[in-house]
Amino acid sequence: MKKHIFLAGVLVMLLSSCSDFLDYNENSDYDQNKLFNTTWSNTDFVTGIYAYLPGALNDVDGALRSAACDEAEYVWPTSTIHRFYDGSWSAIRTVDDKWGHYYKAIRACNDYLENGTGKDWKEFEFKKDYAKMMRKYRNLEWEVKALRAYYYFELVKRYNRIPLITKVLTEEEANNQVPVDYQTIVDFIVRECDEVTEDGRLPAVYNADYDNETGRVSKIFALALKARTLLYAASPLNNPDAETNPAKWIETAKAAKKIIDAAGSWNLSLVSFDRLLGADNYKEPEMILIKRIGDTNELEKLNFPIGLEGGKSGNCPTQNLVDAYDMKEGQEMNESEPYANRDPRLAYTVLYHGGKTAYGKQVDVLPNGLNGLPQEGATKTGYYLSKFVNISVSLTANSTTTAKHSMPLFRYAEILLIYAEAMNEAYGPEGVTDELNLSARDAINMVRGRSGLGIAALTSEDVSSKKEFRQALRKERMAELAFEDHRFWDIRRWKIGEETTKIKRVSISKAGDKYFFEYSVTADRIWDDKMYFYPIPQSEIYKNPKLVQNPGWK
Repeated sequence: MKKHIFLAGVLVMLLSSCSDFLDYNENSDYDQNKLFNTTWSNTDFVTGIYAYLPGALNDVDGALRSAACDEAEYVWPTSTIHRFYDGSWSAIRTVDDKWGHYYKAIRACNDYLENGTGKDWKEFEFKKDYAKMMRKYRNLEWEVKALRAYYYFELVKRYNRIPLITKVLTEEEANNQVPVDYQTIVDFIVRECDEVTEDGRLPAVYNADYDNETGRVSKIFALALKARTLLYAASPLNNPDAETNPAKWIETAKAAKKIIDAAGSWNLSLVSFDRLLGADNYKEPEMILIKRIGDTNELEKLNFPIGLEGGKSGNCPTQNLVDAYDMKEGQEMNESEPYANRDPRLAYTVLYHGGKTAYGKQVDVLPNGLNGLPQEGATKTGYYLSKFVNISVSLTANSTTTAKHSMPLFRYAEILLIYAEAMNEAYGPEGVTDELNLSARDAINMVRGRSGLGIAALTSEDVSSKKEFRQALRKERMAELAFEDHRFWDIRRWKIGEETTKIKRVSISKAGDKYFFEYSVTADRIWDDKMYFYPIPQSEIYKNPKLVQNPGWK
């Protein structure tokens, strides 16, 4: 029987059994020998480290981070998500402040690496399963190193110059750490990923030797983290030579190609898009790492259309996002039926007028419609969220139900798109080398050609230049990875913030049997280039004056 690790569920158990670990800070003082003197306590401690993984259903005050960019609008004005673009964001009035969260996770990693590793458990050596026990125990060290690298990635993409801490510190030591530059953190992450993927360390697949466990970080995850980290480091925000020097792009392409070349032997492949969305999506061969939330109806409460019982509305996709989805091959746009014959990923991602929603109803965003304006909380963009929302969940007073949810953190389609972007920037749409023998255009067409989409492959005429391919790649990432927490960060690493402040909406009316679609553009979002990185929280600078605030935030 497989042992499935439900990360959030385990967190709940740990809150009762290991709450001192989850709540500790730099002042914590506990008996290390007592904590790490049994095999199960080591496993529980590491499982607690997994609890820091991102992938929540409401990233920022009820909203998804998608609503802080041109992917979505959040309906309710009281959410702090609006600080990202309304001019009220500051080092004192922070948003998505994860400084303490991830440094706490890193401290837990350092604690385990210093105190939980290197044991031989000789008292169990004559047990029949001793070899397996030791294999799983030793694997914990590599898991923790991989997780620590991931948490550093989450910090550096937000805060730029941060302290690099690899041992447990006293409070005084912690508050005297000097930050290092972005590339130093990148180099550390890459080294850690290389170390844990050496032969005999992290397995690519958790087979019977590891009791077929799911949910743990693997060799494929560490390689994927390396590729994503190198992609960010090669991008214009962090690489002034992005346009003229291909070295970092080539390094990125090589990291992604290592996964692509081994995909067959690792049972890693693309699947039809609908299989990525259900509660059992963690079983799909496209998934590399999933955050499994467990039974909940939170996403549904926050995103069912207003007008449905229990629905609060929330993260409403924009016309900007809808425009990223192509027509099916051979089809042309019909202005009176703009959602017909579109890339199927649109319907899986965006709930548009006439689409199927909960309780067997169809969405009606017409003026005074069931889910339309002017009722409070109705979508202003003309759309509601579909992706990952389970319409079989009931929020009715007499029959409230829940469902399991799983949020992808890494999947194979992203790896192909990382490779496609890096190859285009290094060699153009068609360029290849002996080692990098898959072109950028062929890689992106693997994603577009996944089963069930029916959209046209990009031809050499479609993307005849590096610039044309770049635009196609950015559009493809927006369509494929919507609401998986990529677009917000892509805007930053590409340095296109100024281009993404105008939010497109649609208003639908009906006369007789004919629908009319009126499109509009907002102009109330603010962009300042300082927003490419988060401000370091002022409270942290008060504690450690050696920290250096990011430009523009003082």
